[in-house]
Order: sequence, then C-alpha cells, then structure tokens
Amino acid sequence: MYEQQQPPWSPTPPPGYGPQGTTAVAVTTRYSWLTFMLGLFKPYLALNGQPVQAGWGRTVVPVPPGQYHVHVHVPYLLPSRIGTAETVVGVHPGQVVELEYRAPAIALLGGAIGPAPQKYRGLPAAIALVVVPLLLLLCVCGGLGIAALVDNSDPVAAPTAVRPDPVVPRTTEPTAAVPSGSKPTLRPVPARTLVGPGYAAGDKTYTMGFTGWPFAFRTPGTWGCVAGRLDLPDAKAWVCINEGNPGSGQRLQIMLRPCPAPCGPADRARLSTEWFDPGAKAKTYDESTSYVETVKDAKGRYTLDMSHFFRADGGTQTWQVGVGAFTPPATRADIQKTINDVLTQTS
Repeated sequence: MYEQQQPPWSPTPPPGYGPQGTTAVAVTTRYSWLTFMLGLFKPYLALNGQPVQAGWGRTVVPVPPGQYHVHVHVPYLLPSRIGTAETVVGVHPGQVVELEYRAPAIALLGGAIGPAPQKYRGLPAAIALVVVPLLLLLCVCGGLGIAALVDNSDPVAAPTAVRPDPVVPRTTEPTAAVPSGSKPTLRPVPARTLVGPGYAAGDKTYTMGFTGWPFAFRTPGTWGCVAGRLDLPDAKAWVCINEGNPGSGQRLQIMLRPCPAPCGPADRARLSTEWFDPGAKAKTYDESTSYVETVKDAKGRYTLDMSHFFRADGGTQTWQVGVGAFTPPATRADIQKTINDVLTQTS
C-alpha cells in the first residue's frame, strides 16, 4: 500500500492567489546528453504522494502554502524505474519554490533534486565508459594513421564532481490542510508490539499529532510528515520520511478512515484487503489487527504493513488505521518502533 497508484493531481490554487501572487512548486527536469534515450520516457513527478502530469523541462504546480514532499523518478524498461530522488520543501504564500531534478548518467544511481544547479550523478564514470574504449581504439589504430584524425578531434568535456542531495529542514509542525478539531496527545497506555522493538526511554522521538485525528504517535526525532492523498473512500493520509537524511530510503505512509457500522468481520476484511497490496497474504495479530511483513522485497527493502481497527476514547465510531512502510533492512527498527507505537496508541 506504500506505493499505491493514484490518479493525476491538478490542484487549483485557493482564492486570492492570482498571477501576481502565485504559490507553487516549480520542478525543472533534465537528462544528460549521454542518456538521450531518456527523452523517450516522461519523468514521474509526485507531491505529497499525489502524481502530477509532467514532462522534461519546467513544470509549475500551483499549491496552497505548506510543506510538500517532492518525488521524481523516470519510468524505464529494465529496471522499471531509475533516478529516484526526493526532498521536502516549505512553500510560503505568494512564493514559487524552484527545484531542479537531474536524472543520473548511470541507471543504477539515484537522481539529484534541489535548488539549481544540480549535478548528473555518475557522470564521471559514464564519460570514462565512453572515453576509455575510444582511447584504446585510437591507440590500436594509431599505427594505421588514425592519430592524425585524433589531433583534429574535439576535446572531451572534463568530468565534474557529484554533489550530494541538499539537507532539508526538519518538519516540526504539519501545515497542510487537515480535518477540523483539536490536536491529539500521547496516552499513558501499556506498550503493545506487532513485530520488533518499541520505543524505549532515552530514544530521541518526535510526536506526530495531526489536527482532527483521534490519536498521536511517535517517529524517530529526525522524521517529519506532510499531508498526502489516497484513492480510498473517506481516507485521510500523511507521508513521513527521515528529513534529517532524505536519501536514507525510508518512508512511512499512514491512513485513517471510518469503518461503516456495524464494522463486523466482513467489513474489516474488506477494508484491510483494500489497504494491503493486491495478493498480499496478511497474518492475523488479533481480531482487530492484521499485518504483512517482508524481510526483503524485490528491491532489497524491508517492508511492514498494518491494518488495525479501534474506537477512540468515549467514542462510538470504529476507525481503521493503515500503516505501510519500507526501509533498508539495517534500519528496520525505525519503522517497527513507529508502527508499534501506532498500535499502542490506538489500543
């Protein structure tokens, strides 16, 4: 569910943001001359997990002020996607945040995204792959008089250094549109464990309390969340990443929606099936909770999904909370602790 396909998003700016005060995120996408074949494929652009129609060049997306998680990759043949790059930006009223994305020169590397100018990752190695065989060919053919042609050939551009992704500020207060209501706080309840460890005293955490939600939960201290969208009825969703290290390969998506009365076993099974990826074989934790754990998926990531049903304190409405996350196996404890905390705070 953490990679659910969603319809293209064509947001409309709110009243008061005309041509002289447009609030937007502008992303300029480029590819290297060495990877001219990428021109046959359109880049994939998403804001807060919601796809946006884009092509190579500059794409301007009008948005309300707030924090936005920007994701870009290039759909390809083998592998199916290349050059994944992500960042989080804050957009103020009347501001157009300019970002530049550059696809890598080598398909196995990630892309680069941030303020212009960015660098093409892997360009020195890609140039070497072209130049070294050419030099060997010229040396072999030198005795046949090809050296004369070499003297008149155009020089090859010098390799350039690769600059890492920019460090983005941590999201300390979600600002995107959310349901009305008060902000929840953590409850002093006994800890529950789905899989793996839970948060312990001394762990550096940040409490996520989304306005209008019936519970709060903790993430690692460097994480931040921005509002997202899901193609599920009545669902409210947020996307959380490690903002202290955007290139860590860690991502968590959390969803909340009401379960229709009487929310019996059939209703719960249907909603859980809608949340989990198609064909997933879920394990039962208890009558209200099921999950899917993959130690290593096809991309080498650890993944964990949970579907849990609960009632808020003093309420009659039954809710479904769905959490889906992936991470490199070495940092699986980060998402295990967070999902265990969601289970604890909704039990």
